[in-house]
Amino acid sequence: MLKKTLFLERRALPKGAVFLLAFLILAFFLMSLCVSVSGAVAKEESGLPESEFVEVKSSPFIEHEDVREKIKNGSEVSITIILIFSPEIEESTLFFYSDLKNANGHIDIDGSHGLENGGSFSVDHKEVKNKEVRIGWSGTAPEVKKRENITLLNITQEIKDIYLVKDIKRDVTSEIIEDAIIAMDKAKKGIESANWTIANGTEARVDVSEAKTSFEAANLYLKDANDAYWQGRAEDSIDAATNATHYAELAKDEAESAIVSKKSMNYVILTAVVIIVIVVFVFLIRQRRRKRGIY
Repeated sequence: MLKKTLFLERRALPKGAVFLLAFLILAFFLMSLCVSVSGAVAKEESGLPESEFVEVKSSPFIEHEDVREKIKNGSEVSITIILIFSPEIEESTLFFYSDLKNANGHIDIDGSHGLENGGSFSVDHKEVKNKEVRIGWSGTAPEVKKRENITLLNITQEIKDIYLVKDIKRDVTSEIIEDAIIAMDKAKKGIESANWTIANGTEARVDVSEAKTSFEAANLYLKDANDAYWQGRAEDSIDAATNATHYAELAKDEAESAIVSKKSMNYVILTAVVIIVIVVFVFLIRQRRRKRGIY
């Protein structure tokens, strides 16, 4: 019995090793949990799992009239996608959707076959084995009153479940819409700068009430600019944003002026105090000399 006990004591792991083993098991569990959660989030963001039975070769070719690297509203959009289908399955059905106006396309498999927006097309995977299948798609970008992110082309694949093949989204906008966005961004930066200057003045106990009045006007104009933008009135948004920038700059100038005035006043007071001290000092010295009979 004693020999058996000694044998078990020798076989038992040291406390440090037991702790390390437990830590490694816990770390592995947490890592697995994080991976599963991140995978779930990725699926939730895309809405559908990506298809493993068709490959999108390189990047799609998209031709359009652009506004500052975005699609101009009302412009013609053409898209070319090349797909390679997996031979692991016999057949699948592709579905096509687009926010483009008058959207339609074609798929080249032993000839060109027409595609409709909201329609589908069945593919025999054995027929296209080791072939590149070209899909062409075109339509007109919608007329928008504010910048909008739209779907140029969404392709899904049905086997038993639905899988995502490709989802192409782009911003559609116009020159005046982008000008409104730039004007609002400028106004926001101006207001932030004015707010910082006013805060410094307030902290230094400077009277910045005049600047605060202009600052309030700037915020009201910025609110008008935002409201006009989201209501699709880009021109009114630009006008309001321009006024917001003006009053923001005015508020900053007024705050800076008040701060400089306060500093100048402090210097004047300090100078006056120094002069008074010197005069008093000279006067006292003279008085002392007179008492001593020194002239």
